[in-house]
Amino acid sequence: MKRSHRKNRNPVNAASLARWIVVTAFLALAGLSYVYLTLQLYHLGERKKSVENELSSLRTQNDVASVQIAALTSRSALQRRLKEGYLKMIPISERDIVRLTVPARQADENVIQPVVNEPATR
Repeated sequence: MKRSHRKNRNPVNAASLARWIVVTAFLALAGLSYVYLTLQLYHLGERKKSVENELSSLRTQNDVASVQIAALTSRSALQRRLKEGYLKMIPISERDIVRLTVPARQADENVIQPVVNEPATR
């Protein structure tokens, strides 16, 4: 009776089963990692695109502001505003102007002079 009972059992190779479980788990983990990283790549691409659009918009605004600054600070615009009475300006008197002159350079100005240390005597 023991023989027939043993014949009906299917032996399971534990090492082979464990190997297939590990391989399957590894492939599942690799697949999930691939999907996760692909989604991250997509989201970062969308974020990069929005940041680039924002940068382009800011550059355009900067260019417009630069043109406006140039137009509002031009000599003709300032003179027009002065005539309109918007600006109150007074001329600078000659006594308030300071003029600086650069002294003439000497020929040996770029030569390095050696420093001689003399011993101190008591």
